[in-house]
Amino acid sequence: MDTVSHLLLGGAIGQAVLGRRLGNRAVAWGAAVALVPDIDVPLGAMMGDAAALTFHRGITHSLLFVTLLAPLLGWLAARIHGQAGVGWRQWALMLWLVLLSHLAIDTFTSYGIQLLLPFSDRYFAIASVSVIDPLYTLPLLATVGVLVWLARQRPARQVLALAGIGLSSLYLALTVVNKAQVEGEFEQALAARNLEPERLFVKPTMFNNLLWRGIAETQTGYLVGFHSRLDDGPPDDFVPFRRNAHYLVPYMGSSVVRDLLRVSDGYYEVVKRGGELYFHDLRYGQAFEWLRDDRPHVFTYRIVAPAGPDGEVDIETISLDVDRERDPETARALWRRMLGER
Repeated sequence: MDTVSHLLLGGAIGQAVLGRRLGNRAVAWGAAVALVPDIDVPLGAMMGDAAALTFHRGITHSLLFVTLLAPLLGWLAARIHGQAGVGWRQWALMLWLVLLSHLAIDTFTSYGIQLLLPFSDRYFAIASVSVIDPLYTLPLLATVGVLVWLARQRPARQVLALAGIGLSSLYLALTVVNKAQVEGEFEQALAARNLEPERLFVKPTMFNNLLWRGIAETQTGYLVGFHSRLDDGPPDDFVPFRRNAHYLVPYMGSSVVRDLLRVSDGYYEVVKRGGELYFHDLRYGQAFEWLRDDRPHVFTYRIVAPAGPDGEVDIETISLDVDRERDPETARALWRRMLGER
């Protein structure tokens, strides 16, 4: 999830656990510590593209990391606020719940987290909510926005904190139900075309839970379609992509290429341009394929092998260009498609 959502949820949990005794100090600590797992972003930027690929949402998003970190942070908070009369164990419990909340809501996004590192590198991704979803964030924003102005003794503080956490959690639960229904719509549409996909990956588009993107895996590639909950029927338009897996065969001995396949969960397209190979993560694709324009893919990696596939293999992350002239029209197209305009 986005930074603001993590911060607000952490602050609300801080109030719910220790707010009666610490007031806004609990809110502040909860908000700050909620951002700690995302230290993988600046650290990954210093590692190089290949290492950052698996480090992101990796060890800092694991149960082991947050369980070991919480007592240390609890001890530090108790030393700083010794006069408050709150022991390190109480601090540690509150901060562990805050860190755990970060992992929990990230699991609902499509990128997923490696929850069980270092014992397993499996990614956990429910993919029922966009990484930025205002409907999830707004109850927490209202909660924390009011909390910071209320006196510590006010009983309403606790009610507000629990209400904000409850409403946002209920919304997450509803997104799971919504996803199950959307998957049924995609399965119906594919069955009408006598298609039985090997796999089907469905995720919401950015900023909402109305418009969903589905990618169906076939023997040779993928079909990408969109469905709005306001549509008058199942998806009726699919854009094809070829996997082109044969391009990667000479590179399968490289751990970097294997990491690309694992992180993308096998949803990918390889294209050859100018004698170089580019790997597109199709879980995100071009974001709005129904527009059928030339926009770049959200996640693209260039395979770098100066000595050929038998030599050292690396990747270069291709930055996504921002087209400020086209973006306003894209936002309008997204809005229209959300409302059921095909």
